[in-house]
Amino acid sequence: MDWTVFLAFVVTSTLMDLTPGPAVLKVVGDGMRHGLKPAQFSIAGILSANAMYCAFSALGLSALLLAFPMLFEFIKWAGVAYLIWIGLQSLRDAWTGDAGQAQVSPHGTPRALFRSSFVLQGANPKSYLYFAAILPAFAPADAAPQWILVLGAISILLEYPSLLLYSLLGGKAAQYATGPFARRAFSGLSGTAVIGAAAMVARTSLPARGG
Repeated sequence: MDWTVFLAFVVTSTLMDLTPGPAVLKVVGDGMRHGLKPAQFSIAGILSANAMYCAFSALGLSALLLAFPMLFEFIKWAGVAYLIWIGLQSLRDAWTGDAGQAQVSPHGTPRALFRSSFVLQGANPKSYLYFAAILPAFAPADAAPQWILVLGAISILLEYPSLLLYSLLGGKAAQYATGPFARRAFSGLSGTAVIGAAAMVARTSLPARGG
């Protein structure tokens, strides 16, 4: 691979990682409500969804969803509904005063945080388009599948520090939630962040097929 092309890929990926999007809102919200360590399971869910789409792209399966955008629309809206439901649970806890139980909430377990973040990233059209269209453009044509896997792995490694930084910000803020009012406020902010992430996903769609 030409080093100028590789540098362009690194710059493009880094800029996209630093731009706040649904994944960032989800990680910040989980960090605020559940703390820094639990938020790492959210990051793992996001990066696992990226790895899935990278594998799809390398195997040539990405064209399936591009050919049938309604299939992805179904996946997207199912994910949006699931995330809104989770966000509403946090808002309910903030309203009823149950936010103090956030650490033992079924929505705050490692498995639940991983699952909800995986669903978020898996339902995000921008994530799919990145691995289906943008990343392959940087891969040498004579060895595209192998290079898609290599570039995908590099992309995931580049994204982790960015998500870690945002989880640190959310986790740092959570340290100040020592009283009942603060915990309820942070639960409300967390729920709002998750619903905001769902809204960002809902506003994005795969490009329509040309007639």
